[in-house]
Amino acid sequence: MEPLLVAARTVHFAATIALAGVFAFQCLIAGPVFAQSAALAATSRHFARRLDRLAWASLALALLSGTAWLLGVAANVSGRPLAAVLAQGIWKIVLSRTQFGEDWLLRGGCAAAIALCLVLGRRTAIVQITRWMALGCAGLLLAALAWAGHGAATPGAPGDLHLAADMLHLLGAGGWLGTLLPFALLLAEARHGRGPDWALVAGRAARRYTMLAAASVTLLLVGGIVNTWFLAGTAPALIGTEYGRLLLLKIGLFLGTLVIAAVNLRRLSPRLAAGAESAAWRAALWLRRNALAEAGLGLAVVAIVGVLGILTPGLHSEPGWPLPVRVDVAALTAGARTLLLLLILAAALCAVAMVATAAAGSYRRAALFAGAVALCLAAGWLPLRAAVTPAYPTSFYAPAEPYAVDSVVRGAALYRANCALCHGADGRGDGPAAATLTVRPANLTEPHLLAHSPGDLFWWVSRGRAGGAMPGFAAVLRPEQRWDVINFIRARAVGAQMRAVGPEVSGGAAYPIPDFAFERGAIQTTLSRTLRQGPVLLVLFAGPGPLTRLVQLANWRLNELPVIAVEIDPAEAATPPYSVTVSRDVAAALALFRLPGDGEETELLLDRGGNVRARWIAGGDGGLPDRASLLAEAQEVARLAVAAPSHAGHAH
Repeated sequence: MEPLLVAARTVHFAATIALAGVFAFQCLIAGPVFAQSAALAATSRHFARRLDRLAWASLALALLSGTAWLLGVAANVSGRPLAAVLAQGIWKIVLSRTQFGEDWLLRGGCAAAIALCLVLGRRTAIVQITRWMALGCAGLLLAALAWAGHGAATPGAPGDLHLAADMLHLLGAGGWLGTLLPFALLLAEARHGRGPDWALVAGRAARRYTMLAAASVTLLLVGGIVNTWFLAGTAPALIGTEYGRLLLLKIGLFLGTLVIAAVNLRRLSPRLAAGAESAAWRAALWLRRNALAEAGLGLAVVAIVGVLGILTPGLHSEPGWPLPVRVDVAALTAGARTLLLLLILAAALCAVAMVATAAAGSYRRAALFAGAVALCLAAGWLPLRAAVTPAYPTSFYAPAEPYAVDSVVRGAALYRANCALCHGADGRGDGPAAATLTVRPANLTEPHLLAHSPGDLFWWVSRGRAGGAMPGFAAVLRPEQRWDVINFIRARAVGAQMRAVGPEVSGGAAYPIPDFAFERGAIQTTLSRTLRQGPVLLVLFAGPGPLTRLVQLANWRLNELPVIAVEIDPAEAATPPYSVTVSRDVAAALALFRLPGDGEETELLLDRGGNVRARWIAGGDGGLPDRASLLAEAQEVARLAVAAPSHAGHAH
């Protein structure tokens, strides 16, 4: 059914865009322009009838393609062939019980209202009223397509913004692409009629069309930017997914239409409005050809939209990175990031100026702006070099197994069975087989391991590394098992790097604690749920010594700072304040984050992302913090920005 859905969506979008464009052109351009030329009254009525015929054709195509779209959706949802959808009335269920059906009925009502306006518009007395009514119905028909797209699926307040942007995008398409064919028809009529009256009409129409197109392109750009942000708002989603690559092709075609539009605006329209009559008609000919070329590119864009609607958006897909390198923006300083942003904006402005001046025929200025673009790109490369790192097809994969204790425990067992022989029980590259290898196994507790993305680690575990010294485990471990191993070695590396975290809050490297479940007062919850409220103080203790400290924390009444106390090696019958009940697996996994000689107690201050931002130990020189210091550090942690989850919040 996918070919039917793509074809139906493409024709329906094109027809509804054309329908809205016909009435927009009638009401905003042709009507006012012909009203100023009494000598062409008869011709204006003839042209209006041509636009009416175009409107009828567009309406018929919209109804037929809309019906085909409905049947395709019914067949796709039910998994039945088209004949069964018709015979068993499945289409009626989709029409009456789904959001798509409700939207289809709304658009069907708009189509009926447009047909009524076209019939009543034959009466000269109310023709203007019916055209404006038809324009409103056609705009609603076009905007209502947003409810059948991805914009309607985004929940909450962001979903309202996404839906509104989708509507603006559609209306912008109707105001620009939809009016191209009527504009070309008017220019053809003007060239056929010739004469000073037609020259005046064509010039005025070109000026009004320029203003309408500029406003419509603005809507297209605003709506398109918001939609791209919601559906493919990262470089991996744009480059590494089928949806993103098609979206880039759509953007490229759109930019091509903008270049043609710039030529029309900067070079041809002024000639049509102010040039000699012979030059004006030559300009009209080229304007008509360019308008048809724009319409052709616009139709190609609509065809891509027809395909995009049945694909999973880029942010919801697993990206396969196609390039050998990637840019790690987090490795840049704040100043370097600001400089890069300014250079990108400058390059974009210079590129726009280059196209505009070239379209106006000022090629020397265009060359200067092209040089400025090249200069900005060259200047941007200097700070960017430090952020360029090797990349692999899986570099931007989101872990299929969440970074949680259950996964860490499973990964520990898999590590012992498959990796400890070379990397050693503690991961320091000193396993029993290490001495026999020509390349020493990597130390999996060093800081550089945490600098690599989980996707990089997944590639190495799956395919091997170091010229064959490390074998790949794709044939040995299932994907979810490889993710378990990665979660374990990440957790152990974090534990090994705990010495780098001191009592002062750090906004630098983040050391994440895996999520875990616990019970307090017969209520079960998780660390991640508790972190939604803000920073958390995680206390890891063993033995009776820390009981006094936990009583002290309870007496301080830290209502604004949740405390979770986990006994790593339960031995006492007493239940200290803030103590929670955890499984043995959770206690064993959290033991990774204690350091030898911690005086039986480690306190970790976690940000909302579960990252350790400050650490205190009972056996340290500075000891444990007092109430004022603890709350001050917690307030500072609360102000820290937390990195967004993978894929802009979409988990896999």
